[in-house]
Amino acid sequence: MNPRTTGLLALVALLLGGFVYFYELEGESARQAALDEEKRIHPGLDAEDVVAVAFASQDGIDARFERREGRWWLVSPVEGEADRSALDAIAFALVHLPREGSVADADSPDQFGLGDAARVVRFELRGTGVGAKKGLRIGRTTPVGGHVYVARLGDDAVAYVEGYRLNALNRNLDDLRERGIFAFEVGDVRAFAVSWPAGESAVELELERDAQGDWQIRSPFEDRADPQTVRDLLSNLSFLRASGFIDRRDAAVEAAVEAMAIGFRLHLAEGEVPDRARIGGALGEHRVIEGPGDRLYTLEPERLEDFPRTVAAYRDKQISDFEIAEAGRLVLDLRRTAAVVSETEAATRVEVELAETGWSRIGAARPVDPDRISDLVRQLADLRAVDILADEMGENELSSLGLSPPRASIRVEGRGGSSVQEDGANVLAEVAIGRSDAERGVFVQRLGDPTVFVLPASVVEALPVSLEAFETDFSSSIEGAALEAETSEDAGVAADPLEGVEIQ
Repeated sequence: MNPRTTGLLALVALLLGGFVYFYELEGESARQAALDEEKRIHPGLDAEDVVAVAFASQDGIDARFERREGRWWLVSPVEGEADRSALDAIAFALVHLPREGSVADADSPDQFGLGDAARVVRFELRGTGVGAKKGLRIGRTTPVGGHVYVARLGDDAVAYVEGYRLNALNRNLDDLRERGIFAFEVGDVRAFAVSWPAGESAVELELERDAQGDWQIRSPFEDRADPQTVRDLLSNLSFLRASGFIDRRDAAVEAAVEAMAIGFRLHLAEGEVPDRARIGGALGEHRVIEGPGDRLYTLEPERLEDFPRTVAAYRDKQISDFEIAEAGRLVLDLRRTAAVVSETEAATRVEVELAETGWSRIGAARPVDPDRISDLVRQLADLRAVDILADEMGENELSSLGLSPPRASIRVEGRGGSSVQEDGANVLAEVAIGRSDAERGVFVQRLGDPTVFVLPASVVEALPVSLEAFETDFSSSIEGAALEAETSEDAGVAADPLEGVEIQ
């Protein structure tokens, strides 16, 4: 074939392929977009340009909403913030509503429910011209197909649309209002105060982030704050949602507000007016909450339990905290039993070290169970108390709690540490363990700290509270190991398949 002819054929094929790609494939999406635009009841509009909506809610209340600085607000019949996602959905439905078909030669809008009985939705767009105001009339459902008749405001042309596309409008007024009490990010809070009644007086704690970002109690005393309690409280506040709204103050409402159960004051930035809220007493089956701006809501009563109302709950209760991989040695001073001990009873020292083969006991015939020791280290790596019994106690009181002398003490050292180390440079944790109380838990101290903490009673099973407990729960069974070895040896001998069978 002539090379020139071949080149012309290749060029034709290339042009044909380009035509198919750009017209049939790329052009298809553009043609579909044009068809979709043509089907819209209000073509050429953008949901972001809708700045106001007015209609009767499903419970028959005439309401008007306006968009201000990116947020939706209810301006009538009462004022307050609106649910942004709900109003965005309404704006989208109004401007993107597609018709499924049109009614030709519609004699009267009344026969389609589009006359005086129609539900009217008015909305406004950015701008001040006549074209900035739009509207939609919603009539009855079609005889078949479950569609709904609609018409633009000021236009008698009747169309019908799929009914589900109007669901955003079918909500009660309270469901279109913002139920969130606060609007903040947990990381933006730099300080806060929490208060609650205590008898005839009140307790108020003031907390603040320090330069390292750690929470500290500043008033009425100074102490480290419990990071988990603070984190949970701020998170619960940020997600706190009302069960309902109170738009009128009367004597019953005021009495419930005054019966404060707990109050909050949040500082988000320097110079800002703090956000305030307080959960009050009961009003019917709910509690009243007065939020920022003195707005009133109702709250499910169980939500009160999300916010601690004891001083101890906000204080740091971390007994020990270290990375598990850093632990290389345990030094335990254990007394014989968990019963009451005297100062003259000597403690037995047990040392356990992490080797290449796992945890092993130093200088003892009976080995430890490496898995149980690993569990112990894991428990000590994040050991938290549930309560604080006292900041300081006398010797007699400590003795009654099994802490003077302690029934057990555990020191965790980092890899390469030494049990004779005095400066504590490689010590990861030191815990003194006292007696266990069935109702309260286990009494413990951080060595060198006079504060007496309470661990949950369930921790007793994970900690060696005496030498007896250590030997029973944390040591390997030599007899069991020997029996296993014996069984293994027997298993290695081949059995005679004819043993016990009488051959004739």
